[in-house]
Amino acid sequence: MIRPTLALLPALIVVASALHAQENSDELFLRARKLSSERHRDEARALCRQALQRSPDYHDIRIFMARTFAWDGRYDEARTELRYVLEREPKNLEAREALLDVESWSDRPQEGLASCEEGLRLLPGQARLLYRRARFQKTLGQYESALKSSTLALQSDPDLHEARLLRDDLIELNQRSKVGLDYSYEHYDKTFSAPWHLAALSLGHRFDFGSVTARVSQGWRYGETGTQYEVDAYPKWKPGTYFYLNAGFSSAPIFPRNRFGAEIYHNFPAGIEGSLGFRRLSFDASSVTIYTGSIGKYYRDYLFTLRTYLTPSAIGSSLSGSLAARRYFNDPDTYLSLSVGTGISPDQSSPTAEVLRLQSRKVSVGGQARIGRAWIASSSLAFEDQELSAGTKRGHFTASMGLEYRF
Repeated sequence: MIRPTLALLPALIVVASALHAQENSDELFLRARKLSSERHRDEARALCRQALQRSPDYHDIRIFMARTFAWDGRYDEARTELRYVLEREPKNLEAREALLDVESWSDRPQEGLASCEEGLRLLPGQARLLYRRARFQKTLGQYESALKSSTLALQSDPDLHEARLLRDDLIELNQRSKVGLDYSYEHYDKTFSAPWHLAALSLGHRFDFGSVTARVSQGWRYGETGTQYEVDAYPKWKPGTYFYLNAGFSSAPIFPRNRFGAEIYHNFPAGIEGSLGFRRLSFDASSVTIYTGSIGKYYRDYLFTLRTYLTPSAIGSSLSGSLAARRYFNDPDTYLSLSVGTGISPDQSSPTAEVLRLQSRKVSVGGQARIGRAWIASSSLAFEDQELSAGTKRGHFTASMGLEYRF
């Protein structure tokens, strides 16, 4: 029993030494990270070098040291450390992404794209590498290829929210203008004997600062005909933050005389988007200001959105809202949606002063699909139960359809 134990003694010493070195390297690594967070990066790198002398293939330390070089603009030194790792461990995704950051920050998109391709040959279908490839392709003006890469990234990882935002932006980059025609039919089982009709023609264009859409709507209701003119805009403020702006007017009594709206949207981490804004509607005999906010969450191929409306008044404020679920399919222009809510949305095409005061419950289903590369078709059905007075209700049915051409 003694001889086998003695024979194993050198191996045990080697293992113990390696574990001791690893423990010391871990301690040095922790101290280096703390110093770096306090902006003492030279001292942090000195500790990293000490740790690497003991554990030269402790790749996490080398990658971290490379990132500190990149944060200080010392890109060549960062590349040297990261290539050391990738030569020994070509499938190290963390090192690959760090190198891609270096190429992006140093304004070398062509080299970054080449590194993405190298990574994807080793890790086919890796979602984050596909997303990075799409970003470099976009920077190089290769919009169609970038759109394909971002779509593949989402197919590989539907929860990769950054890829979804990039894909949506790329679809707009590939098609800057659009013209649309929409029609809706409304029927009430009480109060109004004749159905209401609304047709709208719109023309939109995406500029570098954001998109702008002009719309002309023609309505037939109460036996009268009227026209409404509107402009919607979605100017960008900074990455992940944009505005919604709306202005419209009409001289016809079947539409609000004036309508205005503004809302700010911001994309938060984890696929969450929030917004705050207001709508102002002015009729011949009254005006109303409605405050609104929303929170949305992307989960795989779904978008869930909760929106509320607060309407102050002299007799007390009223609160209404809606909950919507949307299921996306091949692209953001193809989806099915379901919505339930209470109260009337001020964003509908032709709200009336009377309807805005009513208590109501509403359910709607709708969908939209891309036809070929340029056409978008949409349709929806909605039913609303409106309370006219205590114990008196009426049903409101709406059917709509639309067709849009993008170019």
